[in-house]
Amino acid sequence: VFRLTDKGDIWVLEKTGRKPVVINPEFSKSSLVNKMQTYQIYCFNLEPREAENFTAKSHTLQTDPASLFTNKSILSLQTPTGFKSLVGLIYSEVTYKDEEGVDVLDMRYITEDELDQVLKEQFNVRLQNKMKPANRKACYTI
Repeated sequence: VFRLTDKGDIWVLEKTGRKPVVINPEFSKSSLVNKMQTYQIYCFNLEPREAENFTAKSHTLQTDPASLFTNKSILSLQTPTGFKSLVGLIYSEVTYKDEEGVDVLDMRYITEDELDQVLKEQFNVRLQNKMKPANRKACYTI
């Protein structure tokens, strides 16, 4: 459930999620599993913006050694029942179970040898060059 709240000069977008149920016990304490029920996604005001307002930040996110996006390889694909993701060498399938109030997370490690097959079969992605996944320490949840 998403909630957009007007807090005066700032609008806040929050997400309230379902309880995560992790199938593979090896990942029950994984930092990829978001255990917060409600959390803030975005804050913004209603000041009009142009594309140029985002250029510098976009460049920083793509190049800064401290950025999440230079430290983690992240691929995500929405499915009719949830989504699939590949973060570094951790492949996950998340199934939404609205009626039970949970999200079922099926997570597993893949090897670099399996990477091309997973990209092709699960995400319909074919690369010309061999991918070297990045998985340095950075905060990210699925």
